[in-house]
Amino acid sequence: MSLLDEPGLGHATSRGAMRATRWSALLLAVALVLHAVPSGAATPRRLAVLIASTWKDDTSAHADVMATYQVLRRRGFAPEELMVLSGALSRSVLLAFLQDAHRRVASWDAGEVWLSYSGHGFYEGQTAAEARPGLLLTGEPLPPGPEQQVLWDEIFSVLGVPAAVQLTVLPDC
Repeated sequence: MSLLDEPGLGHATSRGAMRATRWSALLLAVALVLHAVPSGAATPRRLAVLIASTWKDDTSAHADVMATYQVLRRRGFAPEELMVLSGALSRSVLLAFLQDAHRRVASWDAGEVWLSYSGHGFYEGQTAAEARPGLLLTGEPLPPGPEQQVLWDEIFSVLGVPAAVQLTVLPDC
């Protein structure tokens, strides 16, 4: 489901969710100011990859992505520089989306990729030394199976941002 297909765009379900959305947007705005292109400089290649994994009856992740989308548009990102995935996600859907993003940036020799995730997370492993963080894409079924989980190292591997391209990650999980 696309960001723009979701009913009630930008409406959080509670004051807390709305406050969290404002903080996410503020943090993104600060990060963008710090990475601003000087006046007269050539516009670099850039791509924002925005992901919201919503759970049943919880629209806060979608609200986060909507706020991020609006901030990026106000900061000059063109619609073709934004990829958005929002809704009830599965591992296969998320990885296919990231493969599409990879195809867009694989040949770049410079530029920026913004990766924003809003949703839930988890850790795999029995000790802190073994811990591997990941995304928990859905709250059902419990316990979640492999199709509801993606590890961060898998995300970075599939996204495959070239070494000369700056990757900024904004996780909210």
